[in-house]
Amino acid sequence: MVEIVAGLKGGEGMGREAFVEAAYAGRSGKAKALLEAEGIILRRPLGLTIARGSIRGLTVDGGDLVGQADQGPFRLGLGAGEALKWKAMLEKPLPTLAGKMGLSPELAVWTFGTLDGPELAIALAGVVEVAPDQAVLGVARVTGPEAMEAVADLAPSPVWIIHDKGKAAGFGDTAVRHAMRAAGWIDSKACAVSATLSATRYGRRR
Repeated sequence: MVEIVAGLKGGEGMGREAFVEAAYAGRSGKAKALLEAEGIILRRPLGLTIARGSIRGLTVDGGDLVGQADQGPFRLGLGAGEALKWKAMLEKPLPTLAGKMGLSPELAVWTFGTLDGPELAIALAGVVEVAPDQAVLGVARVTGPEAMEAVADLAPSPVWIIHDKGKAAGFGDTAVRHAMRAAGWIDSKACAVSATLSATRYGRRR
């Protein structure tokens, strides 16, 4: 039986964490376990990630969450109640990008810029592209100040701004936020689009 070494912290859903006795990939020991969208992250000294897409055969054995993944079986000492919660969360399908952005077939959407990539193509499938004054939502890809200025002037409210992410971003979240706030917009939520792109939702400040 794996011993729980600390209680759970955080709210319901992704982002939960616990200090546990863990075993995976031929390694075992005490570590902080994080339940995130990409899977289970085991901090140092283990330094392992159990990829969500590889997890299968989840069960609760006493107080342990037990399953199989790419590098073999794993076991996390969460306690019976929390193990059941983590199991349910891991078995629940993640929301789609379209769901996160509020996109659906036949929705009147204003688009701007080059919205390429499979993630955006799937999310925008079936929407009806219309002029800004007819749209209930905007989706714009910006890569620099000129595009940003055009979007701030033309976009319907709300609008999702698709921008680069990461330290190497040419025109990323900070630049977008400064430009939009200066133009009278306020950001309300964000989501990942792909490994290189993020989306931030803006509405006109009342």
